[in-house]
Amino acid sequence: MKKPKLVVRPYRHSKTHKWCLDLRSLGKGRQFFRHKSDADAERTRQLTTLERHGREAVGLSQRELSDFITAKRELAEYDKTINDATKFLINHLERVRRCKITVAQLADEVLKAKRKDGMSADYLSDLKLRLARFCRDFGDRPIAAITVEEIDNWLRDLEGSPKSRANYRANIGVMFSYATKRGILDSNPISRTARPKLPDNPPGIFNVDELRALLEAANCVSPDVLPMLAIGAFAGLRDAEIQRLDWTEVDLARGHIEVKAAKAKSARRRIVPIQPNLSEWLRRYSGKKGRVVPVGARRKLGHVRNAAGLTRWANHGLRHSFASYRFAACQDAPRVAAELGHTSPQMLYSTYRELVLPQEAERYWNITPTDETNNVVAFSQAR
Repeated sequence: MKKPKLVVRPYRHSKTHKWCLDLRSLGKGRQFFRHKSDADAERTRQLTTLERHGREAVGLSQRELSDFITAKRELAEYDKTINDATKFLINHLERVRRCKITVAQLADEVLKAKRKDGMSADYLSDLKLRLARFCRDFGDRPIAAITVEEIDNWLRDLEGSPKSRANYRANIGVMFSYATKRGILDSNPISRTARPKLPDNPPGIFNVDELRALLEAANCVSPDVLPMLAIGAFAGLRDAEIQRLDWTEVDLARGHIEVKAAKAKSARRRIVPIQPNLSEWLRRYSGKKGRVVPVGARRKLGHVRNAAGLTRWANHGLRHSFASYRFAACQDAPRVAAELGHTSPQMLYSTYRELVLPQEAERYWNITPTDETNNVVAFSQAR
């Protein structure tokens, strides 16, 4: 093998570094020095290193030489060198060595941090459940040693729908994002995993006749569940938020419902305006105290649904109905998103909104109690 020539030359383009050692034949570029003696010393060091490497190469076995040549050829397909591969692997191993925190330890730390950040109980419960499932398979592994391929395969092997897989991906991503922000990882591997394709199914909503039948049936069969149904349909509160709602937070005089931070999924307080028809439905309950949702609500709601003759019950149908009919009526996505408790309209478009005709929206917001309804409620309260 031809021995490379390393020459020290004058360099006229710098007032301070006037000597140059050309190492481009070794793939190292050029180095510049203030004094010729420093350049000569570096040249000697480079030549000594080359001679030592040459003696070591003579001692390599045929297998080692073959591995070297194969690795060099395969890396060349990606325009990379043996040095590039070595640096990459050493960096990976060093990161694993430095960051010995396991997946289980990090999951526990993330949950504690989110609890201190004031996240809601529902959020923490869901995050804990999904991180625990991930820890069952990776809990003892260092977090820095988990690869994109392993996460991708794990997500694909999960039982359940694409939506369930997407929820796991989002929650596991919270943990890896935390590790990235704390400097444990250089990047979030979740961002490079496959995003499950979710079916573009429209949200289930009640039509106007179904909702009217439901509210009328509630008045006849169990009037104490009517407020929770009306608030879901005409204010769009989540089921869990209604479960926690107290009558002191329903301000009919000022026309709003307060969803306190401790009771909201997002852990952010919001004020939801009471629409005129909702005010009429709730006016007869003015002065009530305690929880809005009565004792035995699940059983009573079953009787109401049967009395209404509903053959289907859309999941989160009342909230979906509110979002769809409210947007159709006002055409103000940011306002509707704020009333739903979202920070942007994106969720409104992707999850909650079904296309509704303007005339149907007008009918929806004119669903009000009839005289017969008033008489039934008055009779129930008298009893």
